Amino acid sequence: MERAKLSHKNKVAKGIELFSTIVLDEENYDTFIWTKEILSEKEVLTWKKTIENEIIIGKNIYNMARLSRISDDFELMNLALKHGVNCFDSSNPNKFEEVKEYAKIGLNTVNAKILTIMGTSRQSGKFTTCMVLKRELEKKFNIGIIGTEPQSLLCGIDEMIIPQTIETCHSASTIFGAVKKLDLEKKDLIIVSSQTGIFSDNLEVGTGRGGGLISITVLFGSKPDFTILASDTDNLEVIKKNISAIELLSGKPVIGITLNLKNRESENLKNSIKKLENEFNLPVSDVLKGINLEKLIDSIVTNMES
Repeated sequence: MERAKLSHKNKVAKGIELFSTIVLDEENYDTFIWTKEILSEKEVLTWKKTIENEIIIGKNIYNMARLSRISDDFELMNLALKHGVNCFDSSNPNKFEEVKEYAKIGLNTVNAKILTIMGTSRQSGKFTTCMVLKRELEKKFNIGIIGTEPQSLLCGIDEMIIPQTIETCHSASTIFGAVKKLDLEKKDLIIVSSQTGIFSDNLEVGTGRGGGLISITVLFGSKPDFTILASDTDNLEVIKKNISAIELLSGKPVIGITLNLKNRESENLKNSIKKLENEFNLPVSDVLKGINLEKLIDSIVTNMES
């Protein structure tokens, strides 16, 4: 894939723009990327018709719809075969079978350090934190990355797992299998980017989101040595509640906080960072703006060496 057209401008599209090398071009493109993950019944019809039209004009398809998979649709698969195009679904409910043996081996030992990025909510900046840390830490260590966002592979991440689509009994083991797979590649540090937040709604019925259940699954499956909390708020009680839950469930420390306060003015943002640093005695960073990023990196390096 060299040039692509996106179906929607959303947080997934923003991740592709920021962290991939793909040229986005609505006129001259080889691949059509459907970027909307959660679809209503009406949107599923639009999804299928749009995919059909793109296949007919000879475009490859990268599909991020979580519960609507091209490989499950006989008509779309036949159409793709007829027009000689490739289709890829980011959701892979059979991922466990691909990494099951790695998970079994991992029960003996994992040699790499594991850093899991948890969040307070769906749009708290987990993926952004992951990608910025990847860029910075690759200068110092042999890094492996496990992403749970559908754009992960497009942004150079090693392993992509969409845990919401994997059977609950295998979901944590799938994360762990991917961890061990990268560990066998002699990685120094494996970063796992989580989904949503521990206290997110588990009952968004029919959406495929999964809420806090999925967040906890990634935490248990990654078995981190330390964690970072990505937050979309500077509310002390919310952050304190999340840190307490993460540390209780994992038995491991939160070693830093990243903030995604979006359009907060610079002075107010710096005040929020200072307030949180004083309260929690942890490095607090806006990684996208580069504020306090060195402190966060230093904290990770220190924990790597301990």
